[in-house]
Amino acid sequence: MSHHRHSEESRLSVSITPAIAVGGPWTARLIPNNNLRQHCHLLARTFRGPHPLTDPLRDPCARLLEAVEGKCALLTAIHPSGFQAIPVLIRIAAYSRRWIREPETWAGETSNNPREILHGLLRHLFAAWEVPPFFDNAWLVKGDLHDLERDWYCHLASGGSLRNVQGMPPSITSRALHLAMNAPAELTIRQALRRGQIHALGGSPALLTEVLSSRMVDDLSNDAVWSRLFEKLAAAGNFNPKHFGLIADTLLEVIRKDDCHRAEVLVGLPLKELLSHCRRFWNSILRLARIGQPGGLRSDIHCPHLRYDLHHINAGQWARLPRSRPFESMRVEGKETLRCRIEELTHQWQLVAESRAMKHCVDTYGRSCKLGRCSIFSVRTEEMVAGKLIPTSHLTIEVDRRSRRIIQVRGRRNQHVFAQRIPLLRKWAAEMELNF
Repeated sequence: MSHHRHSEESRLSVSITPAIAVGGPWTARLIPNNNLRQHCHLLARTFRGPHPLTDPLRDPCARLLEAVEGKCALLTAIHPSGFQAIPVLIRIAAYSRRWIREPETWAGETSNNPREILHGLLRHLFAAWEVPPFFDNAWLVKGDLHDLERDWYCHLASGGSLRNVQGMPPSITSRALHLAMNAPAELTIRQALRRGQIHALGGSPALLTEVLSSRMVDDLSNDAVWSRLFEKLAAAGNFNPKHFGLIADTLLEVIRKDDCHRAEVLVGLPLKELLSHCRRFWNSILRLARIGQPGGLRSDIHCPHLRYDLHHINAGQWARLPRSRPFESMRVEGKETLRCRIEELTHQWQLVAESRAMKHCVDTYGRSCKLGRCSIFSVRTEEMVAGKLIPTSHLTIEVDRRSRRIIQVRGRRNQHVFAQRIPLLRKWAAEMELNF
């Protein structure tokens, strides 16, 4: 009885993954190898029930899994936390039409190194010609099953030229492409291309390090801008490479706003002027961010982590209410004259700051603001605290953008306020052409 049970477990552990791929039943407790069991869970979630995206992959994936499970230790010796083998194999199965050899004829690998196993498998399935090892990283790229870099891999593996692949920017020179082909295996394809560009221009190792760690390394759509920047910096003998990230992140923000022409103009500036502009740009965003998050942010804009935080703050902006304009009014309280302002909140960080100050849930209105359903305004006064003017929120207003109607006015802790009873709000609504 026990011998039969052991034989059943052994049989299941050898052929279980292809069965899961084609929709067959399986029992996790019958798989004694924990690594294999965890890979099976991931596989089962991918192929759970019929789906137009995964159904065409079932057969090629089952064939691929049969070969991998039986001829190497990728699924049994390596836990998914160490290497996400199942997503990689599914991406390979999605390119089954580009296979030049069948997975059943693969000789397998004796190594327990997942990168070596992947390299051998890819060479067998796709390669009629040698492909640099760093191109294997194309199959680690997350997202859509069909990806530009995986298309490049198949093109090179079939004997094509990197110069002629679809999507390769013409601004990357042939010499840069030639030098990129010698990149270390640990680099991504896009990092390898940037490495080739910097080496072709004679850039310093310090500049190369900054480029490879920058967010711009993946942006091939605007390579004409980056190529000009590389040329400028490589030719500048006194340029500090530590400033590259500051410049690159500024250009990324400009490009993100669909202003590629503006980015080209900035790159054309003298280097000193370009650096001054970049510093002003990030300092202005930092000042805005500190209004909503006083004391919660670093102060050094040369720190990439701060710029990353400011990037997300800057990216959360939405359009103002049409015909919206600043509103101010002076109010006398005792011997003090207070300046009251009604400001439109156009960033997610502003909603978060308003929510914290007023103890209500206006921070959840960001999606509605981005979709153009409503606009949020804050009624504030500026008070002198420790020699500094500190804005203090008193009321939060929601306006329906389509009808320009004031939907609600809330005080601290979500207290309901009748806007019609407040002269300041009546005056503001009249100037803004709003309805109660």
